[in-house]
Amino acid sequence: MRSVPPSLRAPRRLRRAGAVLIAVVVLLSGFGPARPATAATRVTTRTLLLARGADRPLPTTVWYPSPLTGRHPLILFSHGLGGTPSDFAPLIAGWAEAGYLVAAPAYPHTNRRVPVVRPDVRSQPADALYVVDQVRRLSAVPGDVFSGHVDAARWAAVGFSAGGTTTLGLFGPGHDPRLRAGVSIAGREAPAGFGGWPAPLLFVHGNRDPVVPIGAARRAYGADPWPKRFVTVRGAGHGEYLRPGNPSYDRIAGLIRAFLAAQLPT
Repeated sequence: MRSVPPSLRAPRRLRRAGAVLIAVVVLLSGFGPARPATAATRVTTRTLLLARGADRPLPTTVWYPSPLTGRHPLILFSHGLGGTPSDFAPLIAGWAEAGYLVAAPAYPHTNRRVPVVRPDVRSQPADALYVVDQVRRLSAVPGDVFSGHVDAARWAAVGFSAGGTTTLGLFGPGHDPRLRAGVSIAGREAPAGFGGWPAPLLFVHGNRDPVVPIGAARRAYGADPWPKRFVTVRGAGHGEYLRPGNPSYDRIAGLIRAFLAAQLPT
């Protein structure tokens, strides 16, 4: 369950904190239209220095549309083993351009800057929930850039590889009913399984993935008792279809964005 290799990482200019101008319109049948882009929409990033205890620092990058108006649903994004949120900047920026706040923590024992402790993935769903709660709280802080702009009633989760497993771990018994949808990309089922409030799930997986075999994802899909869809990326390995310029990138990025738009309208 490794993260995106260096060749998949975004160009440095897209990983910088700051503003990214997005001017892309995605329209995909099956899920309905995504929100149109406008030349006036910018995507800005902000870093929150969060921690769930001394041993669990969770520096979190938040991508958001600027200027913020009204309330925006939140997406929690989880990276894979040895990864960082910035590896996925182009994909995440597209969601922010569509009207979402996207919070992406660097998990304390599985990000690229620390020795990877694979079993710690089991602790990451709790980290993700902590991050969601902290971002929500900023909506009630007078003067904060997010003040009054976080839709506390609706959120979704997306993750890649070990982050996909982290995402599915959020949908266990007794999960937050405000968690409305999830996307697992190249992930496998979390140990706790599924339970609680029904939520649509999208599974995306390459049929030649050498890191997380597609059979592992299909078993998770089979165990999911709710509305769901499984998308196989033909001829693909472990996540290269998340790299802009890959022949499958536009289709997969558009499909994910349209799924989110249908389940969590902005």
